[in-house]
Amino acid sequence: MELKLERLAPRLESELGAGIVSCESSALKAHLLDGKTPALVCWPATPEQVATILRVCAEAKAAVSPWGGGTGANVGNAPREAWVAIDLGPLNRVIDHDPANLTVTVQSGITLAALREHLSSQRQFLPFDAPHPAQATLGGTIALNVNGPRRGCYGGTRDLVIGMKVALVTGEYIKVGGKVVKNVAGYDMCKLFTGSLGTLGVITEATVRVAPVADTAATIIGSGSFADVVQFAERLAQSQLLPAAMVLMNSQVLHSANSQWQIALWCEGMAESVARHLSDADILARQLGLDTATLRNHSHDELWDRVRDFPLEAEHCVYRVTVPRAASANFIEALNQVTGPAPALLSDRVMGTLWLSYPADNQAAAARPQLMALAAARRGHAVMFAAPHQLKVGHDVWGAPPPALPLMRKIKQQFDPDGLLNPGRFLSGL
Repeated sequence: MELKLERLAPRLESELGAGIVSCESSALKAHLLDGKTPALVCWPATPEQVATILRVCAEAKAAVSPWGGGTGANVGNAPREAWVAIDLGPLNRVIDHDPANLTVTVQSGITLAALREHLSSQRQFLPFDAPHPAQATLGGTIALNVNGPRRGCYGGTRDLVIGMKVALVTGEYIKVGGKVVKNVAGYDMCKLFTGSLGTLGVITEATVRVAPVADTAATIIGSGSFADVVQFAERLAQSQLLPAAMVLMNSQVLHSANSQWQIALWCEGMAESVARHLSDADILARQLGLDTATLRNHSHDELWDRVRDFPLEAEHCVYRVTVPRAASANFIEALNQVTGPAPALLSDRVMGTLWLSYPADNQAAAARPQLMALAAARRGHAVMFAAPHQLKVGHDVWGAPPPALPLMRKIKQQFDPDGLLNPGRFLSGL
């Protein structure tokens, strides 16, 4: 490896120029990927340099790991190898913002917070709600396919990305999708790269849909027993109310000493509409004997920041469980009967996704087969979404391979025949 590195680093420097490649220990430690320390780090200044890095590494048969903000470094399986980390931070320009058509085109290294600040001048926003927006990049968010609590209202990451440019391992540079919402020319290749964890190519640019900022926003919280909170959620689903987000959570999510369950509704839009939502939800909650509270401004933001960041809690083992929405309450009831420490639990009542967070210890890893069995019994699945690498040793965090695995292998072979892009990070070693 040392001999290979001695040849690879000078080759990259000669192709890219000075100041782009580093082997310094501080830089390597800052790009630790799930327990794997890269041998060198590159900071490409242009998309063409990204393609050059991939081409040179492919010729040297050196494994490559794209790096955004590092917020998803513990997501998925640990890569088998991580020779070269490509830090996309320098690619952070806004290329085109079309406010009239509600689209923006940016380079993939821009942080979500920086993009939000740019869009705010036109009273628009990017409705991804991905964890840790000050650090998370747009490219990393797309590669992880991370969605926030308002997914049911605005759509998920796969719905909001309408175009992208991708550097392939061969050094080729391709464009998929476009800059208009109605793209109907052929397959939607954007969805192929969204959620691929950088195993098919490196996203260097993306065009995404944005939305107008609401006139006002507020949250109403109902607190009570699990049965009453679930009944409240079911009645809300049958009503004409359309909250931007609705999540059910136990006391551990907010680190509360109160043992009551809570359900929070994010209401946004025109002032009259928000007032109607708050009033009708409050009446319904009180009919069921729930305590209610209304949050605005800072307290509203503080709650939803906590919900947004929950899937990527530092030093925790977080499971994502997806079941039919109608089965989510039954899953929680079954989980409550399981012996052992109760996890912090957050349930998206619109999408049916549940997030379970355990302290990162052996008990968290031991919960994996039981959670998978409970989810499978309800026509769903569970994955160890994010965890320290020592808890992943010896098993695939994604669980049993899906029926489409042979097709996935063919796609991986087509885009990355030597398995150099984040090798092994995706399911079944892809």
